[in-house]
Amino acid sequence: MTDEQLAKEIANGIISTGVEGGFNSVSRSSAGDYPSMGVSQWEGIGGRGDLLLSYIDGGAKFAGRKYSDIRYNGELEELKALLNTPQGQEAQRILLSQDCLDRYVPQLKRVPTLDDSRCFIYAGIWCPTSEYVVRQFLTNRCNRYNLRSLETIKDVFKNEYYIGAGVGEVYKEGYANRAENTYYYVAAIDLTTPYGVPVYGEAGNGR
Repeated sequence: MTDEQLAKEIANGIISTGVEGGFNSVSRSSAGDYPSMGVSQWEGIGGRGDLLLSYIDGGAKFAGRKYSDIRYNGELEELKALLNTPQGQEAQRILLSQDCLDRYVPQLKRVPTLDDSRCFIYAGIWCPTSEYVVRQFLTNRCNRYNLRSLETIKDVFKNEYYIGAGVGEVYKEGYANRAENTYYYVAAIDLTTPYGVPVYGEAGNGR
């Protein structure tokens, strides 16, 4: 698969599994008083959040504003509805695919032995947590685990990612659930018809 194809499928996976949120998700960022929005939790006043809003008609109303301001004025539902319009959804798809192509794919291509398409997509769906952490996490384990096996890579994330990410036991169960759900999604997607990738389980070696 090409970089563009991998980026597209990673974006589809992030959206389909809802691991970062839905198209109409809006919450207060843990990093500051500004909204965190959509399927990739775009955030930051003057940053990625405002860039997303610039692609949507009516988005300028919410650009550069604090989350508390939007909430205090009773406009959260209006912002959610705007993000969930066809134009809002398409803007999120475009920006997420570009993020995957510009950021996630290049980082993952630096991981030795991460060359199986399904395993690459699986790892890519974790990249919104931090593409740098995912890359280092897998690089540190490539000599101990078979990163060409989807089931193996699922178990690695399930059992060890909370340690590698340095988030502690509080995230252990959540990451374990995310690992399982992501596995079932990636194992089931059709990569054969569009890309000629063998059906999962028919390529040997856990692939």
